[in-house]
Amino acid sequence: MKSVLFDVDGVFLSEERCFDVSALTVYEILMSESYIGLDTTVQFENLSDAKISEIRAIVFYHDEILTKLKSLGLNSNWDMLFVVLAIHFIEICKTLPSEDVNRVLDSNQFGQETFQWIGEKIESVSLDFTLPLSFLDGVTAGKENIYQDLIHYASEQLNTTKTAVFELKSPFWMLAQEVYQEWYLGHQLFNEIEKKENRSDFKHGYIYNEVVLRPVSEIKQLLADLKSANYHIAIATGRPRTETIVPFETIGIKSYFDEVHIVTASEVLIAEDLYPELKPLGKPNPFSYLATLEGNHQDKYRHYATNQENRVDKDEVFVVGDSLADLLSAKKIGATFIGPLTGLKGIHARDELVDYGADYIVDHVGEIRNILL
Repeated sequence: MKSVLFDVDGVFLSEERCFDVSALTVYEILMSESYIGLDTTVQFENLSDAKISEIRAIVFYHDEILTKLKSLGLNSNWDMLFVVLAIHFIEICKTLPSEDVNRVLDSNQFGQETFQWIGEKIESVSLDFTLPLSFLDGVTAGKENIYQDLIHYASEQLNTTKTAVFELKSPFWMLAQEVYQEWYLGHQLFNEIEKKENRSDFKHGYIYNEVVLRPVSEIKQLLADLKSANYHIAIATGRPRTETIVPFETIGIKSYFDEVHIVTASEVLIAEDLYPELKPLGKPNPFSYLATLEGNHQDKYRHYATNQENRVDKDEVFVVGDSLADLLSAKKIGATFIGPLTGLKGIHARDELVDYGADYIVDHVGEIRNILL
């Protein structure tokens, strides 16, 4: 049976709200008195769309930083916001005495109180929001390489060997991820889903404001036609599970997919916990594509995470994704890649996808029927 493995962001759903939430997360941790408090006049309650756009333009420098991160193969919003936040955090730490830096970088004691303690210690810090671009100009593509370069950068800039807080899934990373989740899910759903205490009571959740990239009726007809033509269809996304299931249920397409063939960032985190020596397993690592193809079974996670080269028949497996990370995943396992131009870069993604050997490029996901049906 032939299989079609779909990404979600930039294919079915717009990434815009996720990028907005990433920017809000970075800005809140830097500015809010609940964290570092560089500018406590910034009000995070009842933000207008215009204010959110303004914050995003500041944090991601008119999306140039997002575009660069995507081009380097970083696909997860959690990772993208963390890299940007970490660069600014390093700059802030450079203003502290060395003994204070050592205290801050203690990964065993790192938490929200660490940010607040820093805020009390620093005088006046003026951030250069273009700085992440300078850092990214010197890094090597690929998630693992980016994290290695970040750790090396922190070591050099802070003259320290205490760099554990800059690692993937460090306490710093986890705290930033939780702040993102609360913004995206809203404080009530965050408490219910994450089983963690929410840090605020004013975040209502952007999960309820998703933008669908094509008419829902068109998407439903496409999925129905693929199934009628005996295609196996599946999802491999950098979104967490809740952020995938809730919008899919809301727009009425969840029923087209078997639960065991929906693999998300949540499963990637589980796999990385089970096999830390194999991380990172997020895209462009093809773990999620192999897991959704063969079935989301934890006892097979090591199998999906190893010996990934040319695992599938190119004429049998099709990956539909908007980003370079999806393309690199497809190429590694030997699948055919179809790239819709509905992601962050829009039509400007064409040249990059062509350069990296995309098999097909389409204007939007609806056009894959001309290739597959």
